Amino acid sequence: MSLIQKRIKILLDAHIFDHSFQGTATYMYGLYSALVEFERLEIFLCAHNIDHLKTLFPDPRFQFVKLNSATRMKRLLTEYPRLIREGKYDYAHFQYIVPFVKNCKFINTIHDLLFLEFKQYFPWTYRMSRKALFLVSAKRSDIVLTVSEYSKIDVSKRFLIDQKHIHVTPNAVTIAPRVEPGVDIKEKYGINKYILYVSRFEPRKNHLGLLTAFLKLKLYDQDYNLVFIGSKKEKIEQDAFNGLQKLIKEDTRKHIHFLEGISWPDLNAFYRQAEVFVFPSLAEGFGIPPIEAAMNGCKVICSNQTAMSEFGFFKYLFDPNNQPEFETMLQAVLEDQDYPFEQIKQEISLKYNWEVIASNFYNIISKNDQN
Repeated sequence: MSLIQKRIKILLDAHIFDHSFQGTATYMYGLYSALVEFERLEIFLCAHNIDHLKTLFPDPRFQFVKLNSATRMKRLLTEYPRLIREGKYDYAHFQYIVPFVKNCKFINTIHDLLFLEFKQYFPWTYRMSRKALFLVSAKRSDIVLTVSEYSKIDVSKRFLIDQKHIHVTPNAVTIAPRVEPGVDIKEKYGINKYILYVSRFEPRKNHLGLLTAFLKLKLYDQDYNLVFIGSKKEKIEQDAFNGLQKLIKEDTRKHIHFLEGISWPDLNAFYRQAEVFVFPSLAEGFGIPPIEAAMNGCKVICSNQTAMSEFGFFKYLFDPNNQPEFETMLQAVLEDQDYPFEQIKQEISLKYNWEVIASNFYNIISKNDQN
């Protein structure tokens, strides 16, 4: 007679979907959209805007929990402990910071600790507060996840956690289906023959390096446009954006475009119709946009720093600290008539596949549940 395994109830802190669809949201969306296929798991998604969550996660196997707290402290101090107690969950999954009261097993994804290695890009108060909170949360978590081998080594070293207790569940790519007839970027946005960068504005993202290369190479004289898609709502983003504006002269301004709030289908159309996607970031815990671009059939030139050093499948990897190398490689990729699009797609599909990542994660949970 076979034993029926008990179901595992997981509560996911999904409040980030109330605000944005940046890296951590993309990670949770891809991971849990694949995890719901495992019959043993009961998945509960928790956020303020339940109706919005239901549009993102339409599978009827998802269940939803309403979040009411207006502040992070109230959420972590009182509301999540109460919800976990009432719901009798086996696991609760958080990003970086777990609740102060523990009444179930905690899963904690620490995407990166870049603020400790690249201090110049982060305010002192940010660094000190997060270091303490992240450290305590990591020590109190039953399962610690991260998104790259680079971050795994960094978390282990800085928080003194054995590497065998840190599991890599990387990001993968979710490609929006082609909608016929597809979005025509030239027709809808008035932009043609463009170089693309998708990222929030922040000094470490190195928009400055790309803008400098575009102007130095005088790519506007070759009828190229430069398109930046990214948020500039927070002060750090607005400051970085304002710094770029000072470098743009009136005769080149019409070739440089800044967009934000782009829909998912339109973003994929931007990838597909770009001449090249550039990712010149100085530091990343992972770096989703370059693999999104590649899977959309776009040429990619990518930084080789931090976690991006693991993207060995790209033909063009460069050191963003070496501006002449960057500029030479940018010109080369634009002129490349023999770019290995399909080979790169295949390698990404094998390595960054949500079904494989979710299966590995499920095995981690199942094994831990036996302890």
